[in-house]
Amino acid sequence: MPFTINNDLLIQSRTVLSIRNKLYWVVGGAGSGKTTICRTLSALFNIPVYDMDEHIYGTYHCRFTQERHPINRTWSMAQDGLAWLLDMSWAEFNSFNQAALPEYLDLLSEDIAATEPNAGMLIDGGISNPAMIAQVISPRQIVCLARPERSSADIWQETDERNSIKEIVSQLPKPGEAWCSFLEFDHLITQTILKECRENQISMCLRNEAESIDEFAEKVANVLGVCSNFK
Repeated sequence: MPFTINNDLLIQSRTVLSIRNKLYWVVGGAGSGKTTICRTLSALFNIPVYDMDEHIYGTYHCRFTQERHPINRTWSMAQDGLAWLLDMSWAEFNSFNQAALPEYLDLLSEDIAATEPNAGMLIDGGISNPAMIAQVISPRQIVCLARPERSSADIWQETDERNSIKEIVSQLPKPGEAWCSFLEFDHLITQTILKECRENQISMCLRNEAESIDEFAEKVANVLGVCSNFK
């Protein structure tokens, strides 16, 4: 099934987001430490965190309209949104992600526009295509976190919270196939994020398992320039 990117929404979002030089976006695959680092930086520098996953899977659903957000409206109206996505091929799923992102950016822009012009904001993940994010804010305001030694299968059984996803997938028709698709998509999402970051001069921070959270957070803060902007 084809999905079409709404470039008009990208242009409109760029108008709002490109002038926010204290807006920082932390991207990366599942389990790379995005939420932990965002919370740590938030506490250190008193910057609010905007959790994209929380909005995409929650508050945005009542804001999707057929006129501006037809891709996500279709997804949100599916009888089982997860099953709908996992029934796709990777090519279809990747196309969906690319077309859905400008619609997310449209709603994000509404929320950002309501804040003070010089206010800081940390955006936690929520996207699979950082190349598109680099079209609306400077790549210098984006950082990609990575744990190259961890497989998707390892990551999704790492904690009780992540392991619960397998329980949800197990309720779907053909749960074995659905779980294989989930892990395949997760792996390919991570590879897509890393590839697009390399191609768009987005800095990467590799997570060393021997580093403390504070040490890793300091590395990320230095890459983004948060330290100099929030002294």
